[in-house]
Amino acid sequence: MAAAVEVVGGFPLAFETLEFAGRSIEFATVPDLASHLDRERLLGDSDYVPPYWALVWSGAMLLAERLASDPRLAGRRVLDVGCGLGVVSVAAAIAGAQVVALDRVAAPLEFVSRTSERNGLGITPVAMDLRDLPVGAGFDFVIGAEVLYERAEFEALAASLLGALRPGGTLVVVDARRVNTASFYGAMEKLRARELFSETWKVREESTLVEIRYAEFVADGAR
Repeated sequence: MAAAVEVVGGFPLAFETLEFAGRSIEFATVPDLASHLDRERLLGDSDYVPPYWALVWSGAMLLAERLASDPRLAGRRVLDVGCGLGVVSVAAAIAGAQVVALDRVAAPLEFVSRTSERNGLGITPVAMDLRDLPVGAGFDFVIGAEVLYERAEFEALAASLLGALRPGGTLVVVDARRVNTASFYGAMEKLRARELFSETWKVREESTLVEIRYAEFVADGAR
């Protein structure tokens, strides 16, 4: 008889092995994700929101590979915004950071907790909208990996991301430009966020070549 599949947050739980900076991580994930999509609603119901959090997006994975060996993170407070399954949080924790994994959807945070516990990472999951984070949270690094989707929210998102930083802290944004994100960067300019560094990564997703923008900012003028 096959073993019963454990259900976490309403979804089945499985573990897969990921490698970061020479360390093997047993990563909690949703197996056979496609079977959990309501395709009829996806095509015909504008109010249906698929569990996109259960996907490990290309930009998040590439960022995780970079962060896992970033010496700047050791001992620093890091906020992973819209963390999903938490691959970025895992990488930051491996690099020695004190990580808060933030998502406004509760279900993925249960997966993050399982990954953290299984690998002894000490990640703190928090179910909260970024806009509800207390003013002056004071993180050394705030990370938004593949979170730029709702264009009507870009101005508020930019302010909230910058507002979570300590003075002189670093905002990391990874943007696969799956929608037109120009207005987000316009909002960043209005808030006097200074771009420190940027580069473009290229990755193939099935038959499509995707260009992903990695950028670091410091808040010179945001509250």
